[in-house]
Amino acid sequence: MTKKDFQLLVFVDDDKMTNIFHEIVVKDSEVTEKALFFSSPVDALDHFRALSQSGSPAYPDALFLDINMPQLTGWEFLEEYKKLDTERCPVIIMLTTSLLPGDKKRAKDEALVYKMISKPLNKDFLRDLSKELRNQRLT
Repeated sequence: MTKKDFQLLVFVDDDKMTNIFHEIVVKDSEVTEKALFFSSPVDALDHFRALSQSGSPAYPDALFLDINMPQLTGWEFLEEYKKLDTERCPVIIMLTTSLLPGDKKRAKDEALVYKMISKPLNKDFLRDLSKELRNQRLT
């Protein structure tokens, strides 16, 4: 595979070990040119705010967002993200270690959320997501 389906993936998870593991999974999956990892949702929001203010087209193809974080939950992050002046929204995948019924319902009801999955992410999921989104673009 020479051309990657994703040019940029962004991960926001306060657990640094999870980010290290996901970095290995992303590399092994060979679906993206580049991935950014943020252990602080505030830093990630600042990154997106800077992109929005500069008019940069460098938005990710997909955003993997942990639900339970101390500074901002994934849900609070989404509320702040919605306030950004951006024409392009990445595919948002909520990541969690527990699939509480309330979170499942909220993910299903949230228009920006494409899917909610249990951590850890695996390369098969990334490859399947890549194919799924490629097929959607073709239809």
